[in-house]
Amino acid sequence: MSTRPPLRAAVVGAGRMGMVHGHLLQVHPETELVGFVDRDTSLAEHLASQGLRAPLYPSVAALYAAAPPDAVFVCTPTHTHVAVVRECLARRVHLFVEKPLATSRADAEAILRLATDAGVMHAAGYVYAHLPVVQAAHDLVAAGALGELLRFTAHAYVSEVFGPKKGWFFQKEQAGGGVVANMASHVLFILGWYFGAIRRVAASTRSHFSTVDDSAQVLFTFANGVTGLLDTSWSVPGTQMLDYGLAVDGRNGTLVLRRERILLHLLAPAAGHDAGWNEIHASDLPADTAFDVSPHIGGEAFYRQLQSFVDACRTGVLPFCSLAEACNTQRMIEAIYASAAAGAPVDA
Repeated sequence: MSTRPPLRAAVVGAGRMGMVHGHLLQVHPETELVGFVDRDTSLAEHLASQGLRAPLYPSVAALYAAAPPDAVFVCTPTHTHVAVVRECLARRVHLFVEKPLATSRADAEAILRLATDAGVMHAAGYVYAHLPVVQAAHDLVAAGALGELLRFTAHAYVSEVFGPKKGWFFQKEQAGGGVVANMASHVLFILGWYFGAIRRVAASTRSHFSTVDDSAQVLFTFANGVTGLLDTSWSVPGTQMLDYGLAVDGRNGTLVLRRERILLHLLAPAAGHDAGWNEIHASDLPADTAFDVSPHIGGEAFYRQLQSFVDACRTGVLPFCSLAEACNTQRMIEAIYASAAAGAPVDA
C-alpha cells in the first residue's frame, strides 16, 4: 500500500464517460475523487444514486475555490474541449482529455500546446490501447518480431446506428464527425502507436442513416512506408461491443490481433517465439489490474489507463497515450474527412 497522499482528481462533465471516470477515481487506491463540474446541477441527485459521493460544482472556478484538484478529467462534448482545457489550465493541474481530442486538428494541437506550456502531465482517453493483448502486440511489433513492416488490414465495427439519430454526438460541428472520429478513432490511435506518423490518406465515407459518416474505407501510407486498409462501420448488426481487429505483415511473418488473442506466424524465431504459428491468448498475459469495471468489454483497460496516468503524474514522465499521440490520431481523422470530401488522396 502506497504511503503517498492520493492524487486529488475532479471530473468536468457529468455524462456517461464522466461517471465512468468518477467511479474509477473513487475506488482506485491512489486517487481521490474531489468533485464533478457540470452546469446542470440537477445531475447531483443522479450522481448520488449511482454511488458517486463527490459534490457537483456549477463551474471550474467553483471547484477550484472549494476543492482544488491535482488533476482534471475532461469529459464534456468534444467541441467544448479547447475552452474547458484552457479554463482548467489557468491553474496548474494534470490533464486527462476524453477522446477524440477535438473537432479539428488545429484545436487538438492548441490543446497540446496549452498542456505543454503549463508543464503538466497529460493523456487522452483511447482506452482500448491499454488492453494487455493490444500492448503485447505493440511490443512484438516494436521488438522487430515481424522484421521490416510491410502492410496491414484493420477493421472496427459496432451495432449502433440503424436509423435517424439526434443529439450532439451526431452533429459533425459538435462531435467532430461520425464513426471515424468517435469509434474508429480507437483503432486509428493503435495504428499511429504501432506505425508512427501518417503521410498520406485516401478515403471514402458514407452516411447510411445519420447526418454524419456511418461507414468508411481508408487506405493509409505511413511515413515509414507501411501501407494498409481500414474498414469501419457502426451500422453492422450483431456487434454490440466494439469488434476490432488488425493483421500486420512483415518480412519475417504475420501478426493477427483480435480481442481475445494474438496469432503470430514467424518465418524465423524472433522475440522469444518459435518459427511457425504461435498463439498468445489474453488469459495468458499478466493480470496486473486491481479491478475490472466491465469484463464483457475488456474493462481492465480502464484501470490500466488510470494507472498509467497516475504513474505519469507521480513520476513526471508522459505516458504513451499522451496528447501528442492523440494529435497524430487527430491528423488521421482530419485527413480521412478531407480525402473523402475531395474524392482524392491527401497528404496528412
